[in-house]
Amino acid sequence: MYSKRYGKLTARAWLNREMENAHPFGMLLAGVGCMLGGIILRGCAGSPYPVILELGIGELIPPAWMMAFLWSASFFTIGCAAGFVLGYRQAGGAEEKYKGCMLFLLLYAAELCWYPALFAARLVFLSALLCVLILCISIWVTACFYRVAKLAGLLLLLHDVWLIYMVILNFAVLFHA
Repeated sequence: MYSKRYGKLTARAWLNREMENAHPFGMLLAGVGCMLGGIILRGCAGSPYPVILELGIGELIPPAWMMAFLWSASFFTIGCAAGFVLGYRQAGGAEEKYKGCMLFLLLYAAELCWYPALFAARLVFLSALLCVLILCISIWVTACFYRVAKLAGLLLLLHDVWLIYMVILNFAVLFHA
């Protein structure tokens, strides 16, 4: 309707239109909840740096502050995308919405399993396989979320780029160890 009346949508108008159909508070709440889950897990599993030093892969890993920031931002991003889709009020797409949210729960559980598999249990091969599985599930969730709300799909696309980096890093650790 906006494009028929005023012509081509600007990025700001598109974003405003997307946010009209969502609950921003639920989006932020889900993002913070997922981020806290990842931070608590990392605290319980312990620091990754003894394993990094043991495997001799320190040159492959970015600085500690950057990894901690990216780890937290990754969980925040997927949580915000899930919260956005869960609170999306536009008619239609209910099947994709709930399919995407169920897949999101599987994605979140798999991501929470990856860190202890690599850094607590030192299961390098299993963590590499798990990382590939996480990337595949994340691409599937991204497609489902994109069909419901393009903004949520774009948020998860950022997460997919992070996961591609993590898969490369995980296989570098596997072949180095």
